[in-house]
Amino acid sequence: MLTPLTATQQQWVDTTLAALTIPQCLGQLLCPSSPRSTTEEWLALMQRVPFGTISLRGASTAETRERMQRLQAAAKVPILAGGDMEQGANTLTDSTEFPRPMAVGAANDVDLAHKLGQATAAEARYAGMHWTFSPVIDLNYNFRNPITNVRAISDEPERVIRIATAMIEGLQGGGLLAASAKHFPGDGMDDRDQHLVTTINNLPFADWQATYGKVWRAIIDAGVMAVMPGHISLPDYQGFADRPIDALPATLDSKLLNGLLREELGFDGLIISDATGMIGMTTRVATNQRVVECIKAGCDVYLFPETIADYERLLDAVEDGRLSEERVREAARR
Repeated sequence: MLTPLTATQQQWVDTTLAALTIPQCLGQLLCPSSPRSTTEEWLALMQRVPFGTISLRGASTAETRERMQRLQAAAKVPILAGGDMEQGANTLTDSTEFPRPMAVGAANDVDLAHKLGQATAAEARYAGMHWTFSPVIDLNYNFRNPITNVRAISDEPERVIRIATAMIEGLQGGGLLAASAKHFPGDGMDDRDQHLVTTINNLPFADWQATYGKVWRAIIDAGVMAVMPGHISLPDYQGFADRPIDALPATLDSKLLNGLLREELGFDGLIISDATGMIGMTTRVATNQRVVECIKAGCDVYLFPETIADYERLLDAVEDGRLSEERVREAARR
């Protein structure tokens, strides 16, 4: 389970959150990314949208470190900088590149997995980053799946638990980096791509509990700080076993995020959506409602927004009552 905050840390959270207006809290829920933007462009965006997180890639360690120093100096609340680091801190152009997760799983060495996590955390934090969108804890049941394959550790739940737990302990153990397990409720059953369609985990729920659910429960118990749901449905749990195509992806479904992930599995950390431009999400809700429905469903951070437009959509949703201030502050607190 999550390590509780110290009294000093909790006081900082309470004091900081109390000082934020609702518009400032809404900014905390957006995680923009623009690899080609200059630091000056990021600073200009910050004047319009007080974003709380940022996804970085495509720059060197020195460039990223300098950028984050300038952004942090201008931010009212410290910014969480994250990125996909499935092979080490490979969002940085000059980081150590490690093998794909499948290779780490094949080695089946928890000590190596732990050291990989430690090295990733050290390199990323030196560059000013705090958060990795990894590890992938999907199960490689369908070898035709275009998302899992070499990004997945294994098709064996026990091996995934061993290796992923060691990675997470390495990533988070020194207090340098937060890990995000993905992609809830679990990819690897379908042979289609979330970038193109909402994919389906078609296991009966009892079978899901014995496989994917077993992995998720173990990783949550290991203290992973964040979870990234995918644009993946679990129709049997959602009540759509007879018409799976109608089941919403986890990124838009409160039953999966609040019912299964939080209440049944006991996860109390931060939930960040997968990339929100994927067709697996965009075809399920209108563009002007997407960010609002995602936050309402239970995601605390919205990855890759249309930053200015989505910020304005959130403001409008609070004003007209579609999104409660209570939900906004709950997400901002996490």
